[in-house]
Amino acid sequence: MTGAATADGHRAAGPARAASRGRLRGRLSVTAGAAAAAVTLFACYLLQSRTVPAGSDGASQALQAWDMLHGNPLLRGWRLTDVSFYTTELPQYMLIESVRGLSSDVMHVGGAMSYTLLVLLAAFLARGRARGAEGLTRALVAGGIMLAPQLGSGTGTLLLSPDHTGTGVPVLLILLLIDVAPARWHVPVLAGLGLAATALADAMALFVAVIPLVLVCVIRVFQGVVLHRERLRAHWYELSLAAAAAASVPAEMAVTALIRAHGGWQVHGLRTALASAGMLPGNLRLTGEGLLELFGADIAGAGSARAVAFAVIHLAGVACVIAGFGMAVRRFSRRDTLIEPVLVTGIVIDVAAYLAGVQAVNMLSTREIAPVLPFGAVLAGRLLGGRLAGGRSGGAAALRYGLAAAGACYAAMLGYAAAQPAAPPQYADLTAWLTGHHLTSGLSGYSQANIVTATSGGTVSLRPVAPAGKYLTARTWNASGTWFDPSRHSAGYLVLSSSGAYEVSGRQAVATFGRPAGTYRYRDYTIMVWDENLLARLR
Repeated sequence: MTGAATADGHRAAGPARAASRGRLRGRLSVTAGAAAAAVTLFACYLLQSRTVPAGSDGASQALQAWDMLHGNPLLRGWRLTDVSFYTTELPQYMLIESVRGLSSDVMHVGGAMSYTLLVLLAAFLARGRARGAEGLTRALVAGGIMLAPQLGSGTGTLLLSPDHTGTGVPVLLILLLIDVAPARWHVPVLAGLGLAATALADAMALFVAVIPLVLVCVIRVFQGVVLHRERLRAHWYELSLAAAAAASVPAEMAVTALIRAHGGWQVHGLRTALASAGMLPGNLRLTGEGLLELFGADIAGAGSARAVAFAVIHLAGVACVIAGFGMAVRRFSRRDTLIEPVLVTGIVIDVAAYLAGVQAVNMLSTREIAPVLPFGAVLAGRLLGGRLAGGRSGGAAALRYGLAAAGACYAAMLGYAAAQPAAPPQYADLTAWLTGHHLTSGLSGYSQANIVTATSGGTVSLRPVAPAGKYLTARTWNASGTWFDPSRHSAGYLVLSSSGAYEVSGRQAVATFGRPAGTYRYRDYTIMVWDENLLARLR
């Protein structure tokens, strides 16, 4: 009997071991595929990012990260914009600069890295707990929609300087944790901590993640307890998620106050107001064009015939997102879903705030609705992927073939974009001229200052100034106050430019500093030189 039992045990263990090996091979295959995709996508996105010149906005974050690397972790003395990026892009930039040093390419590497992670996380969140053909199809639909950003302004929004696009990375990571992890006490704790850290970097996390998660969880509890007479204890998980998300707001505020109390960075207040009735038509136009740009389908802003053709092909992705969003709205009240309603709510709040607010100024403002791209792609993948994978009808097969053809076109468009020539950073000619003439420390308008400093690797230090009536003063927006301390630093010249924004005039320079000792003219630039430290005479 013992021998028979042992033989039966061996026979039972054989299939179990085989199943375990199969699962291991599956995990290894997914990991290897994701790694290969990450490397390929990063290389392509880096090349495409370089087709857009880096400017002073992104260079400001590169200089902040450089300062943190060199002994100023709290960014003492810095006045940032309304977004700090303190827990998102700045650590990323520090990592890049620790390997590559300070340069304008930091922005391109960071932008390509962030978008690669965004595409992969969208694919994994769309896959969710599905496996096999359905899981693969869901991931491919979501990743495919985001695969090929539009050249030009679309590239600048999605693949360049830190902005709200990168905020989608931690948000998707938190939602992925909630989606695939078992309902245990530590999941709400980790989600709350992640939301607090993300909101510390970008207040947009409150509108696209914190508020939607709280609302959806409260609705689920209401449905169960009030409508279906279930015990409140049965909904401890939704309550815990809602409480953790809500608690992330005071936690973020406390950390921000602590940083400021220790002399750390300061941010300018976020400009919030409702648009006037006369602004709404323009806001509506910018919202529509911006959404199309995010999905690569902005036909009006495409330019060449080839770009128009590319934009038309991208309408396939837009159609998938519209279909997925519509399905998610119809399923909003289903109690077995959580991620889809959160994504729908995040999209609605973000777009509504953009449409009704004062943030829509031009196409550059599209960054304010950047989370719509990954959110919409995930909805399309989660809700269309299963039907595409399991559909047996002729219509489903035709749709699969059509989307496969569109995906192949997307891949070709990504290759085309990656093959375009790189653009030098803004004011690269000025950087080279100043370096060649050994003019290392000076002043300029904001447009030239930070990008010239970053492009030169700090060899040339241009500090931004701004008009103050008929005089010049230090421009402390996206700058460190210590730059303008004449006891620690010096500046011997001023760069004037006939083009670009944030410019200052020669008349203001003479009123502030007196007549220059010498003047150079190079292309569109006038370089006025004095024999004294100009920082001491700024108003």
